[in-house]
Formats: sequence, structure tokens, C-alpha cells
Amino acid sequence: MNKVKETALTVAGLTAVFGAGQTAIHAATTYTVEGGDTLSDIATKFNTTVADLVQANNLKDANLIIKDQNLVVSEDASEVATSEATASELAAQAADDATSSLAAASEAAASSAAASEAAASSAASSATPKAASAAPASNGGSVQATAAGSGSVYEQFIAAGGTAALWQYVVMPESGGNPNATSPNGYHGLGQTKNAWGYGSVAQQTAGMVGYATSRYGSIDAAISFRLSHGWW
Repeated sequence: MNKVKETALTVAGLTAVFGAGQTAIHAATTYTVEGGDTLSDIATKFNTTVADLVQANNLKDANLIIKDQNLVVSEDASEVATSEATASELAAQAADDATSSLAAASEAAASSAAASEAAASSAASSATPKAASAAPASNGGSVQATAAGSGSVYEQFIAAGGTAALWQYVVMPESGGNPNATSPNGYHGLGQTKNAWGYGSVAQQTAGMVGYATSRYGSIDAAISFRLSHGWW
């Protein structure tokens, strides 16, 4: 989860050729939803339409947006003079880079999943709940994780409605399984959020994460897929 930022989408930008020897590089602007925002307000602010916002963000319900949700609000294009051959070479190189990045992300996700599964098995087999080791928050920094309530944090998470996949592919990469993890940017808890549920008990944080996943992405599985593809959620 990130605040307002502009990201150069270099791979997506190398897709259009305008006339002989011209190609375009696109940049996208994202906006973080604030309390009280509506799609109509955001569309007016960025001189676009509600329909364009719905299409650009694959929204299922134009009336359902949540605070801290990131929305793509505009795309700007600039032309760069070059030969058609050079444009093709750049597009091919960008495609290769994208493939390499995706492969690296998949490998990292697989390694993280294996590590979290081993940690969960170790915690479940322990007769006495122990405090977790210091774990880095997703946005940097580390704090000492402690288990709140009875049982390990993982056991409490599962008992409160979380799933093993949500733990492995979202909780561990975001907070290392530490319900007290705080990033330098102020994101908190198992799912790294600034919402109130991120400061509650493990059960409250779990319920908040499940609700966030289903309301924003439609299901836990869809939220996991987004996290694996983008490195944030």
C-alpha cells in the first residue's frame, strides 16, 4: 500500500509507434483515496471520467472505494523521435526485462512461502508460545514481534478466519508475521496498514485483512495474486 506517486511504466510505454521513426513512453499517475472521496470527486480533480477510472482500475462497483486505496487516475504520453528499428529493439528489450523481473518475483515469492511454512510448522509444534524474532516491516525497519493472546500468532490468525495462503503470501512478506511491526512510513501490523484494525489484536487484524482483501479484490485468492504480481497490496 503506497501514497500518491508517479510511476514510469516503461514496459507498458514501449507499445505504440506513431508514424515513421516515433515511439511513445507512457507514465501513469496514481492517487490514494482519502476519507470521504468518491469516484466522481476524483474524476473531477484529475479531469477524467468515472467510467475511465472504473476501466483503468478494474473496479467491480463504481460506488465502492476505500480509504488508502490506490487508483490509476491519468496517463500522460510524450513522443520520442527514433527509428522504427530502434523502437522495436527497445520494445524487445523491455519485454525481456519484464520477463526477467517476473521470474525473479516468482522465485522470491516461492522462497518466502517455503520459509513461512517452516516457521509456521515450528510455531505450531511448540508447547509454549514464544515471541517471534525481530521481523522487518514491508516498508523497512524492524521491531520485536510478540504473540498476543493464547497460542502463536499464526494459530490466532488461522483461528480468526485467516488462511494459510494469506499468511504465506501476504502476512510474511508484509510484516514477517509480527503483529506489532511498524514501517518508517507508519504502516502497522500483520498486513501493514494505517487503518485502525492494524493496531488491534491478532484476531482484529486478521478480520481487517480478510475484509480488506474481499472488499478491494473480491476474494482472498485475488488479493494474493495481486500481491505476488505487484509486490504490494
